[in-house]
Amino acid sequence: MDQHDDQMREPGSEAGEITLGDAFLTHGFTPSNLGILPKPDAYGQTPRQGGCNDVIELYAYVRDGVISDIRYMTSGCLHTVACGSALTTLLKGRAISEAIGLTPEDVSAELGGLDPAHFHCAELAVATWRAALADYRAKERSPWTKLYQRR
Repeated sequence: MDQHDDQMREPGSEAGEITLGDAFLTHGFTPSNLGILPKPDAYGQTPRQGGCNDVIELYAYVRDGVISDIRYMTSGCLHTVACGSALTTLLKGRAISEAIGLTPEDVSAELGGLDPAHFHCAELAVATWRAALADYRAKERSPWTKLYQRR
């Protein structure tokens, strides 16, 4: 029995391709930080794009420049659920100045790797983070707008 016998293979995967390891399965089937935060300091939603049509909504509280809490909701496949969980795990507790540089490769690494056919899910998660970061910066420039937000 080799080390991959106890891991799930991607449907249609051949030997040598990425398997669904423990980190992926944990994030996918018992995701961290799932939910909504009322009146977040940062909110981002992935625009619907061609292809998979998966969407992530991201909500974050920022205190003294640090992401103190972060949650997400998704309408998407298991890979998108896992990427949202990995993303929020990587961001929670980090300073905004550090979190700016987060990449899809970081999300994939948190999951133990992604099959190339599903790497776009990590890109989707990071694009949503960038949208939330833009929202945070806009609120920082015009703090009075936070009084009127609906989310």
